[in-house]
Amino acid sequence: MNSPFPNALCCRTTIQTACRRAWSVFLVCLLGGPLILSAQVSLDRLRAARLNGLDYIELSAWATACQMKAVGRAGNDELLLTNQWARLRLAFNSRKTEVNGVLVWLSYPVLSLNKTAYISKTDLATTLQPILFPARANPPPKVRVIALDPGHGGKDPGNLEGTKYEKYYNLMLAEEVRRLLIARGLRVVMTRDRDKFVSLEDRPALARQKRANVFVSLHFNASSRPNSGVRGVEIYCVTPAGALSTADHGEGIPEGRCTGNRHDARNILLAYQVQKSMVRSLGMEDLGIRRARWMVLRRADMPAILVEAGYMDDPQDARRIYSAAHRKQMAQAIVDGLLAYKRLIER
Repeated sequence: MNSPFPNALCCRTTIQTACRRAWSVFLVCLLGGPLILSAQVSLDRLRAARLNGLDYIELSAWATACQMKAVGRAGNDELLLTNQWARLRLAFNSRKTEVNGVLVWLSYPVLSLNKTAYISKTDLATTLQPILFPARANPPPKVRVIALDPGHGGKDPGNLEGTKYEKYYNLMLAEEVRRLLIARGLRVVMTRDRDKFVSLEDRPALARQKRANVFVSLHFNASSRPNSGVRGVEIYCVTPAGALSTADHGEGIPEGRCTGNRHDARNILLAYQVQKSMVRSLGMEDLGIRRARWMVLRRADMPAILVEAGYMDDPQDARRIYSAAHRKQMAQAIVDGLLAYKRLIER
């Protein structure tokens, strides 16, 4: 049988063994059982090629180490990788990929050269492996305090659609999330609990002062183009050091690593769990997990995400946003995602 991966590298037995243990653990997690350990593929043991000034790894080598196999191409430009517990859909010359049906934006495109697929080492290290193999710490961290950050406020109204100001709906959503989290025994810190202005710098600083374990900024979106037809949910976490952002407007790119990069692995895991919960629970369009260096993300010294829970200028999303009943469903989906993240890292 012809392999979709010509020139596949033979990976070391030690890598295969480590990854076999990791996938066994991942299955236990999905079935709700206790987790004993987790492991990631050692990327330094896989041969890297220098492409476009970046370190790329043959996708076949990484897939073999993870005991994944190619199940064929989905058209000429996509490749499916799967095993018993995971399914990846990767698009050549694109930054889009799907992890178990959830859209995730990579920092760099997957390349296809001489019939061989390559993926950047940065994306394996900071995106795919942290999602598929959540790292275990000893002792495991505890999630006890959640910082909720209703975006905008006071003199900063956020998006405006007709007579509706984003700042009010951000706060209403945050209040619903707060109520549900408290009911689950968690403590909640709000960066604002009324219509007041709070600077971007002060928001993560307040979370740090209150010893929050997670920071969640809540927003609603709007398109820059009238009648664009864009709708759906997207979640941002901070861009890995030196990598390309998905959104590059207004982020004030710093030099080198920022504070938020201390938690790169948990940032993406948190974003993935919340995005997965929202997309599957709400039936909204999946715009994916994206990257940005916005102030509240790069200054956060705990795992942090920014949720864009729909487009105010899209008629379909707007009906949901302005509905109290649907905002409760949004809040429940966000809380379910946070609790899934909490279970994973506390194991």
